[in-house]
Amino acid sequence: MKNCLIMFSLTALLSCTFAVAEQPEKIGPALVYQAEMDFEDAKLNLVDAIEAEGMVISSTSHAKTMLDRTAESVNGKGNIYDKAEIIQFCKVDLSHKLVSANPHNLVLCPYSIAVYSLKTKPEIIYFSYRAPYLDEPVVKDIQKLLDQLILEAIDA
Repeated sequence: MKNCLIMFSLTALLSCTFAVAEQPEKIGPALVYQAEMDFEDAKLNLVDAIEAEGMVISSTSHAKTMLDRTAESVNGKGNIYDKAEIIQFCKVDLSHKLVSANPHNLVLCPYSIAVYSLKTKPEIIYFSYRAPYLDEPVVKDIQKLLDQLILEAIDA
């Protein structure tokens, strides 16, 4: 019985450890999270996390479809992604602070999170967004929001 309790406790501890997502990895201009999960679940979880914050998705870019469709005409590789979409949305209070700090920050709206899997490893889902380059407090708030949304999508 004692061994069972110890094994149960270790199993529970390890489960908790793996449920927590790592910090994003900086790859080029992006901050990238990864998780082993189904693409449709990942996308739906992200949409749910965005909408649960009261935000509205302004568009979804079907990146894989566009890249595959145009690859031949530009001698591109094509077929890099198994699935890939970019979700765009806005949080009004943060956007107002962003443009109030500098009206040229408008270029940072709407916020985007890419959700994708690579053709070579379709079971790994990547969530990424542009690494912030401005050192304004509101940008840090936006980064916190994007991290929170991704972590909610991964942990859902």
